Amino acid sequence: MSDTGRKDFSDKAGEALKPDSQKGYMEKGKEYVTDAADKVAGAVQPEQNKGVFQGASDAANKGKDRADAQNIGQESYGEQAKEYLDSAKTKLNEAVEYVSNSLNGGDDPKK
Repeated sequence: MSDTGRKDFSDKAGEALKPDSQKGYMEKGKEYVTDAADKVAGAVQPEQNKGVFQGASDAANKGKDRADAQNIGQESYGEQAKEYLDSAKTKLNEAVEYVSNSLNGGDDPKK
């Protein structure tokens, strides 16, 4: 499930699993446009309004984009991966806390 106005995770997974060699021009074009639109939506959506999984996905994508754009000699890919993995872990911990609070009758931590 994805946040409102964002690309659905099942669509992303399906696109990632199908090799580019098996995709036609229209399919590749649609993926490019929807990925770009999702990236823009993720950039303008405040972090506190993102769902746990959407936030983790955006953090991973930001890390990949930064790694791709960096010059040699700056922060290593391993260091960047750790930074974004830590961000994803934080979001996952928030999800666990949210579920735990929901099951135990606690308050919604997002409120």
